[in-house]
Amino acid sequence: MRRILFLPLSLTLVGSALAQAPVDTTLSIQNIEIQGARFAGLSERDGTRFLRVENNLSSVTNTAAEAFRQLPSVITDIEGTVFHRGSNRVGMWINNVPYGLLEENSGDVLIQLPALFFDRISLGTFPAISDVPDGESGSINLVSKMYGRSDTPLALTLAAGWNERYNVGAVLNLHPGKFHINAKYNYRKEYRERAFSKHTRTDKNQTNMDNNASARPDVHVADLKVGYDLSRKDVISVEGLYHLMDYSRYGRINNRVFNLAGDPMKYVIRNRYNDQRQEAYAAEARWNHQFSAGRSLYTVFNYNNFSYDEDNDFKNENPQNGSIVAEDNQFIGHEKHNYFWELGYRYSLSDWTFQVGYIGRARREHRETSASNKVNGDFVLNAAGTYEYEFNRYLNLIYASVERKWGSWDMDLGIQAELSHFNLDESSPAWEEDPYWMDKKDRDNGQVRFHLYPRARLAYMINSDNRLMLGYQQRVIRPVGSYLCSFLDNSDATHVVQGNPGLRDEFFHLLELGYQFSTPYLRFAPAVYYRYRSNRIMETATQVNDETVWRRENVGHSQVVGADLSGSWNPFRILTVGFSGDIYRDEIDGRTIGYDSKKSLVCWDVKGNINLDITPTTSLQIDGFYLSDQLTPQGKIKSRYSVNAGLSQYFWNRKLRANLSVNNLFDSLEEVTIIDAPGLEMTQRRNRDARVTWLTLTYQL
Repeated sequence: MRRILFLPLSLTLVGSALAQAPVDTTLSIQNIEIQGARFAGLSERDGTRFLRVENNLSSVTNTAAEAFRQLPSVITDIEGTVFHRGSNRVGMWINNVPYGLLEENSGDVLIQLPALFFDRISLGTFPAISDVPDGESGSINLVSKMYGRSDTPLALTLAAGWNERYNVGAVLNLHPGKFHINAKYNYRKEYRERAFSKHTRTDKNQTNMDNNASARPDVHVADLKVGYDLSRKDVISVEGLYHLMDYSRYGRINNRVFNLAGDPMKYVIRNRYNDQRQEAYAAEARWNHQFSAGRSLYTVFNYNNFSYDEDNDFKNENPQNGSIVAEDNQFIGHEKHNYFWELGYRYSLSDWTFQVGYIGRARREHRETSASNKVNGDFVLNAAGTYEYEFNRYLNLIYASVERKWGSWDMDLGIQAELSHFNLDESSPAWEEDPYWMDKKDRDNGQVRFHLYPRARLAYMINSDNRLMLGYQQRVIRPVGSYLCSFLDNSDATHVVQGNPGLRDEFFHLLELGYQFSTPYLRFAPAVYYRYRSNRIMETATQVNDETVWRRENVGHSQVVGADLSGSWNPFRILTVGFSGDIYRDEIDGRTIGYDSKKSLVCWDVKGNINLDITPTTSLQIDGFYLSDQLTPQGKIKSRYSVNAGLSQYFWNRKLRANLSVNNLFDSLEEVTIIDAPGLEMTQRRNRDARVTWLTLTYQL
């Protein structure tokens, strides 16, 4: 669905923060914000770590997925999937609101989304009581800051990189009278390559598949915020966000089948011509009213839409003479409408703070897939590959918390109570004469669920440099419509997915003990954590007619025990060293998918950063990470690493900035997945975009 650029306005309660100067570059842990510049744009405040993208030299002109890797204990894979403390189901929001843009297609979005558009990325392990409890190990929030009166009225960015990469952006910042107007736009164009190979061995045969694909995505992102100081106690704001990613790609898939002795049985070349368009827009309104000192009311309403259109033309080629022996096509239309509204009240009295509120969420999701095969020169409907579904979900959540401070102690107790309802309706022409599916269509498949999410945190300030924190919370992962539908999605032959209508919500108990030490020259924050998962959701693979089919399953209950550490050291004025590491024991209940017992593996990652101020106007940054083998339900993903570098130079009294960055210097991010399951052995390799180099110029008026 193609829509005209839509930048609606929305009312917001943002307090006087709308007019404030940009947030300082600080790394935050457990509700204390440490003021002052930090290495590579990292800062910390009470359980939340912040990354100021513009101050991170190696990722400033890269994508959001690459910028995420600068956060402690966070990694992203080849497809843009985000992992935090070993979990690939981190809650992701924009300005603390869930977006359809960042759900099952989030990887596709993040590997193309310009990192610089969202000025600040925050990672919270103990989100506020007023945030939804979605996500396993915490939440990642993308924030587009509100520029203040002291900021430049106009900023322009122009960037170019290897392999036909271009980026251009602009920021307009105006404050006429009581108004605060921020407008942003960013355009990004790239040529991207992807390499894929897979060797599969079953009890019947073995298969080799390889696919080299290329794509040329165009990405537009625009944002408009308008704030107004209605009175000394009231500030309202309106905001509109627009995102468009449009690209075409070509992939050539070579599929060879051999018997167990290695003799060739079949060789098929499948050409895929693919056009995709992902479009999202949002309208948001906020209002904040300050009754008196310590008493405030805040409201927010957000509507966001996400649409996904995909056209696929497939041509099977005879490997011997290059002739086309079969043709088929597939068209996909997927649209999601999300509504979010919140009303909250906060009251502070002496050492007590009380907070209550209500969050409502509604979702309407629709997907249609149509497939045809070419027969005697005409395309004929493929009933088995044609289907549609309608998925609706309604959530109502009330929350309440109380915080008490006494002496060096700080206690926070809260609870969220949620009532949810969802239903899924599916249909396909192939079902019309099938009694089982005809009967299913008439069933009531809606479900109503109630759940409580308790939370508690206790902090002790040992002295001005040392703080201890202990926290507990419950969180949830809810399957989206595309995970629940019954159908087979084979639009990408390298990753064929089967839906699972029986998939249940996954719940988590999280316990964390953290410590924070801070001096002007050395800061570090270790933490020990424990997660217990109920109905863990993971993808498993089975072999169906020489084809690997992936399906999400609830693989029982499991637990994770781990520890991480992050910090920075500033031994000299011109040198800052950043470091972080994470180690955990992951566990999967393999008994649900054919194994004899539970599986476990100790996994870890380490990151290092060096920031050198060569001159007052010249800075150099080098950073890298190493990731150990990671556990999967049927095997593991092998270790990998990356090294990046960035160099920044200011000109013209710091009005012009040139930044040169090189990402993945040694082309070392290839992912190797190994499956060793009953009746199935597989080695899969994925890689894309070896090293990427950008030169960026930023001018501030």
